[in-house]
Amino acid sequence: MVLHAGVADGGARATAILARVSYRIALATAAAYPDLDDDGRLVLDALRAAGHTAEPVVWDDASIEWEDYDAVVLRGTWDYSRRYDDFLGWMWKIKDKALALNQEPLVRYYADKRYLRDYESEGVDIVPTQFVTVHDPTLEHDYLGVEHIVRPSISGGLLEARRFGPGDAEASKAELEKIKAAGKTAMISPYVESDLERSGVSLIYLDGEFSHAVARSLHIAPDSDPSDELRPGEDVVDIEPTEGERRLADFALSRGVTESPLYARVDLIRTPKDAPWLIEVQLVEPVLFLGRVPGLAEKFAGQIVARIEKAANA
Repeated sequence: MVLHAGVADGGARATAILARVSYRIALATAAAYPDLDDDGRLVLDALRAAGHTAEPVVWDDASIEWEDYDAVVLRGTWDYSRRYDDFLGWMWKIKDKALALNQEPLVRYYADKRYLRDYESEGVDIVPTQFVTVHDPTLEHDYLGVEHIVRPSISGGLLEARRFGPGDAEASKAELEKIKAAGKTAMISPYVESDLERSGVSLIYLDGEFSHAVARSLHIAPDSDPSDELRPGEDVVDIEPTEGERRLADFALSRGVTESPLYARVDLIRTPKDAPWLIEVQLVEPVLFLGRVPGLAEKFAGQIVARIEKAANA
């Protein structure tokens, strides 16, 4: 790190704080997104504008010397679920080489959606889900007679999700067998058609504080191929969360956490009586929709730097 010469006239207060010291920060991404996604580019630009050396770095690039960075932030590692063991091994390695601002224990816990069973055991309403492990002897499951989705428990959002109808029992069981054959746990849920009226709701938290919320409409075509792309398309609108949604999201991020994650997104299904269902808690690679709030990327960049400074002064 080096001392920064100064701040341009008219810069915002956040930029002034950022520019006191210059850090070298790696924004870890996947090979398919070498130039980052939309959120990542906004953060990259904000850090650079404040005088820091911020760089997109492919996480599994063996040539990278992680010791050369003051901090590493996950901001595009969309392939983590398909290379789970390699990814966790990398997370374990870099935490001794640079400041990993995404805490490895939280990443490991929330990367596998079996954590939903812990929430359910604590009385949280989750989207009804059946988990099937490699040790379960049958391919029969509770949702063969209805529209449902099948996916590995380690998957990014709806990546690798397949949708089946009530007449697709054999295809559904074949997908389940495929997941089990790969040594993975499968999760099966009823397919809840989500549009912007009966929506999935995402509450975004930055540096432990609620930031903003959006309604998202994600659709999975019955004949979708999960290998087509790393990220599915979606429609998004800005919303204000209800009291029940805030209460559930706040609880989801408070349980068993000694240090707030750098960022998180809590995904819910909105219900008429304000008793939302938890879909998942995303701490690994959620889209944060930073561009929907003016100045938010700059604020988030400041929070990144504040965490680096806190660790440096510890």
